[in-house]
Parts: sequence; C-alpha cells; structure tokens
Amino acid sequence: MRWFDAQGGHLETKGISTEGKVVEVPLHRHHVKLNTFRVDVGLKYQLNSQWMLEANVPYETKAQEATIEEIQPVTNAEMEAILRNRDNHHRNETYTGLRDADVFLGYRKVGLLKETDFLMSRIGATIPFGKTEEDPWKLGDAGLKHLHIQFGTGTFNPIADIHYSIPLYKEVGASVSIRGKFPFYENSKTYRGSRELTYTAGLNYRLNNWISFQAGYLGFYQSYAYWAGELDINTGLRFSMASVGASVATPYNIPLSLTLMLPLSQETLYDDTDALLDGVYEESDAFEFGPLVSLTVLYAF
Repeated sequence: MRWFDAQGGHLETKGISTEGKVVEVPLHRHHVKLNTFRVDVGLKYQLNSQWMLEANVPYETKAQEATIEEIQPVTNAEMEAILRNRDNHHRNETYTGLRDADVFLGYRKVGLLKETDFLMSRIGATIPFGKTEEDPWKLGDAGLKHLHIQFGTGTFNPIADIHYSIPLYKEVGASVSIRGKFPFYENSKTYRGSRELTYTAGLNYRLNNWISFQAGYLGFYQSYAYWAGELDINTGLRFSMASVGASVATPYNIPLSLTLMLPLSQETLYDDTDALLDGVYEESDAFEFGPLVSLTVLYAF
C-alpha cells in the first residue's frame, strides 16, 4: 500500500533558545507532509469449511517532511529558535517498523439469504508489536525532542468485523462491511488509543473468468486518543474515500488485485474555534489524507 502526500500542520508562537528553553517568537506555521508505504503479510488457516484462524502483520515506512511558513516578520535569531522548535516537533526523517498485528477467529456462512451469498464474521485482538512514544505534549512543553507518530497503541485491543456479499444480477454483485477497534485501557506510557470504525459498500462486475472490476465507498471514524487522561487534539476525525479497482486471475493460482482510493471528505472532531490561546488558535495537527494505491497478492497452499 502506498499513501501519498498526507498534509498536516499548525500555527505556532514558540521557539527554542540556544539554552534549550521555550521562548516566544512571532507567529508562524509548521507545514508537515507524510508519505506512507506499508506491506501487510496475512496468513489464514482453514480449520474446516466454516471456521478459520487469521493473522495479519503490517510493516510500515513513514517519510516525513517539515517546513516553516512565515506569517509575521522574524529576525535571523528568531528563525533559528523557530527551526530548533520545529525539529523538536517535526523532523525531516523516515520512520520504519512493525505496526500492531491482528489475530482473528473467523466464521463463514454461505447461503444466508439466498443460495450464493455469504457472510464472513471475525473477532479477535490487536497484538502490540508497534513502537510507541512517550507523551509528546509533556515533552514539547519542556522543550524536548519528541515524536507524535506512533506505530502502535501498546495495548491489546478487541477488534471485530462483518463482511456480507450478495449477487445482484448476472455477473454483478454487491458487498458491505463494518470493522471496529476498541481500546479500553492506557499503555505504560499513559497513552490510550482511539476507538475506530471502518465501513464500506461496493459493487463488483466479473467480465470473464480471469478479470473483474470493483467500485466502492469507504468511511472511517476515529474517536479521540488520550495521554494520561488528557485529550490528544491530533486525533479524532471522520473521512471518506472512493475506490476503483480490478482483480486478475493469473497462472499458478495467484490472483492479483490493484485498487486506487481517492479522498472525498475529511473532518476533524477538534473544534479550533474553541481553542483561542493567547490570541492564537491552537489547531489540531491531524493529517489531511491524499490518494492511496494498493496491490494485493494471494496464494493458497
């Protein structure tokens, strides 16, 4: 999966002095761009015709670029303080690592409402393989280097999903799905992750025995996360995407699927208009997502 040019940023009036102290500087903006590359390795073991065990282990690379937009005039010394503070918050760096894994017990039912439809339901948990960070808000207030990007939650979180597919007419079918993740406690670094809900709807058309096409809609809801019980304003959002794709049956029983997803809308839950602090709005730094391309390869043995 390749996610292109997610954009984020916020207004700022703080810098870091040569002595490492937080100081006031003219109003400016941090601009942040994030490009993500992710590989998921999934395994499924069929217990019988209806029950199965599944696991998914993601590995991710996040390339971050950060720049400064001047809003008020600054001196050379003030710009140096601004850049030191930017580098405490957002650095031009690439981060890599495992993300939290998923493990599931799945159940498949064919012929629920009609002979050829099927329902897939799964229940499981995330396994905290992903690297987590110390409280970035506390470190930032102290003028210390920190990172807002996390590769996991540091907790075991219940997850569940349901997928239903039904043929409509000849080679046309429809599908819907819903998935939830439900963190319920904080990790050893006082972080409690967001609850997440993902829901999809789509149509597929099989042209012949070796190629089919798909189009769909994806919606996503994320609640706030918390640090030591305090709300993380960089979390909490809703977004939606449209998708188009194709699946090809190749020799040796290795089907390939290519999907393009384009953003439709995005809304952060944090209301900036309620966060006027010292004459400056405290903005959420949540990313605005760009297009996504994914390639899926399946192999049965």
